[in-house]
Amino acid sequence: MEQNGKLQGRIEQFEMLFSPGEDGRLISVYLPGGYDEGEERYPVMYMFDGQNAFNDEQAHYGQSWRMREFLDAWEKKMIIVAIQSSAERDRRLAEYCPYHLAPRIWDGLRGRGKETLDWICTELKPIIDHRYRTLPDRACTGVIGASMGGLMSLYAVVEYGEVFSKAACLSPAIRLCCLQLLHDVRSRRMDADTRVYLSWGECEARDRKMLTHMTAQHLKLANAIIAHGARAYPFLQEEGRHCEEDWRKLIGDCMRFLWLE
Repeated sequence: MEQNGKLQGRIEQFEMLFSPGEDGRLISVYLPGGYDEGEERYPVMYMFDGQNAFNDEQAHYGQSWRMREFLDAWEKKMIIVAIQSSAERDRRLAEYCPYHLAPRIWDGLRGRGKETLDWICTELKPIIDHRYRTLPDRACTGVIGASMGGLMSLYAVVEYGEVFSKAACLSPAIRLCCLQLLHDVRSRRMDADTRVYLSWGECEARDRKMLTHMTAQHLKLANAIIAHGARAYPFLQEEGRHCEEDWRKLIGDCMRFLWLE
């Protein structure tokens, strides 16, 4: 299908067993315009909370990132693999938290984020690389998410750097485990071609003191990444809220930094 002189992409969907939770998850795969007409291979980004990627009707809060419209108009062709999260709040929090939290935080939530990423890397990614014409190496593989998904994206590029070289972390929930995360960023090896986009919204803080603290946390993480010789892009979104509508406004900037600059 062609619109305004450009071939439009399409979305394929299939259900896959999420083995850590022993339930099925919908996987939505965006394939760029012209995919069926050649043998070209494409870079891939894996997206957390995939139900919010493409359609407002499927999004949990009625607002999606509208990634299909963005990618159809964008200059770089790529594949997006959007992974549905659990519809149960407590399960999603555990599956998207890489650490066990202190007792005072969410009653000491026992994070299962490592299990989730192991599943992505060892079960889902091999299927995607077999079924589609991907560029499977780390230089052409990224991850994107917001809130808990943003935390997972950052954890992915730190702990699974042999798989992911790029991470878009929008409003990552780092306040839950900033010290643990900062320790891992500082102590792990990180290749110089790694790129991390870190954003946080001005209106996510209840007052200026909290905003100052949030900003300091994000800058510490960005500086720790830069200390490895990698690249980080910390960005405070003016009037930014903790919602899909405002995260959608950042897609162009974050994708340009990760893939074009």
